[in-house]
Amino acid sequence: MNLDELKTAWNSESTNDVRIPSKIKQLGQAKHPLDKLKRKMKSEFYLQSFCILFVAFIPKLLNIDPSLYVLYYAFYALSLAISAYYLNLFRLFYNKINHYTADTKDSLLEIYYELKINIERYHAFSFLLLPIALVTLGMYRYSMRLPLTEFTDPDQSVISFTISTLTVSIITILIVLAWTRYFYSPYLLQLKKILDELKEEELKENEFNINNSNENIQKDGRQ
Repeated sequence: MNLDELKTAWNSESTNDVRIPSKIKQLGQAKHPLDKLKRKMKSEFYLQSFCILFVAFIPKLLNIDPSLYVLYYAFYALSLAISAYYLNLFRLFYNKINHYTADTKDSLLEIYYELKINIERYHAFSFLLLPIALVTLGMYRYSMRLPLTEFTDPDQSVISFTISTLTVSIITILIVLAWTRYFYSPYLLQLKKILDELKEEELKENEFNINNSNENIQKDGRQ
């Protein structure tokens, strides 16, 4: 039952039978964590946009060999396409939260599952960019090794690069998981708590209606 249905029921002839559920208040409580989530998402949107632009200057900042620029910016173009797709979905989810009206449980439930999907989407987005970061790392190490080629042991270089790759991969995965756990999971848990309370309220409401129906049946039987 949403607000419009409540108003209709209130104005109908059977006004005395209308029972305003407390779930309207609980739906309103969801606005607080959603408002905080919106602020976090807005900040992160700007941060990610800045990082995407910043990455364009990495070759100059890391003194990557100019012969690798074409390869680097080919991967950068790929990362731009992935980022644009993800940020568009990110924006659509933000707009959905922004238009939350606290009128039905279904709308809150939809946002709850959308948030879960968005967290998994964030993981996928970050992990898709990881190979591009590793390629950049390889270019950097190659550029740094060029002046020392004559003095470098190839086997030692392969071992060193493998260790660096594994280290960067593990650290990146841990950071991404920790980031979503810290910034998004608390709001997911709060929404889950509100939905559980709504479910409990619906069960009580159904029990109340069943008891009323049984009482009416018993009264009709006595008459």
